[in-house]
Amino acid sequence: MEEERNEKKVLCEKIIQDINAVFQKDADLASFEIIPKETNCNKSPVVHVEHNLGLESWCAQHVYDHAHRTLISHRRQTWQQQLRTLQQQQQSDSLAKYLNVALLINPDVTTFWHIRRQLVQKNRLTINKELQFSALVLSIKPKSNEAFAYRRWLYSFQSADAIDWPNEIGICERAADRCASNYHAWSHRQWILQSGPCLLQSELLRTEKFMRKHISDYSCYHYRQVLLGRAYELCFALPTAEPTSSSGSSSLASLQQLLAENYGLACQARADSLLSLLLPHVDRSTVSEQRLRSFLYCCNVAAHDMRLCSEQRALYGPRDCFDLHRRAALKFIVEQCVRLEAGLASGPSVGHPSSAAEELQAHLSSLDFEAHPFLGAVRKAEFALGSKHRRWCNLHLSFGYPAD
Repeated sequence: MEEERNEKKVLCEKIIQDINAVFQKDADLASFEIIPKETNCNKSPVVHVEHNLGLESWCAQHVYDHAHRTLISHRRQTWQQQLRTLQQQQQSDSLAKYLNVALLINPDVTTFWHIRRQLVQKNRLTINKELQFSALVLSIKPKSNEAFAYRRWLYSFQSADAIDWPNEIGICERAADRCASNYHAWSHRQWILQSGPCLLQSELLRTEKFMRKHISDYSCYHYRQVLLGRAYELCFALPTAEPTSSSGSSSLASLQQLLAENYGLACQARADSLLSLLLPHVDRSTVSEQRLRSFLYCCNVAAHDMRLCSEQRALYGPRDCFDLHRRAALKFIVEQCVRLEAGLASGPSVGHPSSAAEELQAHLSSLDFEAHPFLGAVRKAEFALGSKHRRWCNLHLSFGYPAD
């Protein structure tokens, strides 16, 4: 029995050394996979092809158990004694190879990520290589919250200007593409949105492509709603979306089509025409040009999404995500119209969210829809979409439809 355990230990060490050799040799590893194979074929189970690393499944559990025991043993030793600097360096090199194997096979062990953090803080591991390693982990475990959290921790040591934000967006997108409803990937992407430079225009384009490809993944729809709110909060707009001229009329085509086709309001795809319908009672001289420009741009994006949901529903049939996202887009347009008309803060992120929401709800409840051509037309048209939708409109938009 003892001899068998020793043989297994030697085999596991050999496999770990082979994996470590790949890490040393290939600085551009892009993915890791466990390759289904039930038996040993008397050759190395470590497969390395074109920057892709694989480990045959028959040995994965044995290798992980061996690495796990070694790392836990190290953890106990560090609690009992303080090693000299040279010993720490030698042990760090040894620890790294066990950490690599253990976290690639099972990345959900928080203790092992903490050990890596300690090694980074002692300059035993470099930040760039650790970013590459965590991306490798995400290639096999796209929902690894620990890996995403580790990346955010690593970035805390770098300035925002030094971070490759488009690459980070790409990692999130690949993780979401491989695993539906990937909450951790989309949460990390929201962190990028808050932390990085202005990525709003490219993100609007990328998320629309993702929505068309993954029609039932509501995580992307929700992220797009966050994206739209962020754009309005920052007064973002493309240069062509001029609020007081007819230039860039094609950039407002979605909003014009929504008003004409869904709500029967004839207008041109020009800023002045659209503002006359959406904000008939607002003195535009009291609102900044940039705010009006952003209002039209964001409403146009929301209108585009409402039309997109209708098109998707016609193509693929009813889906909850189509209805939910359409409602969120409609709610955005209605709320921003009411906010500007009532002179309220630009969004719920300003000040206290709860009090801002209550103030908005109070204005909606007392609104005279008949005196507002756009909101009156919306209230009339949305009534035809069924009792469930009418209840939602009453709850969130205070449309005051009679109870069914």
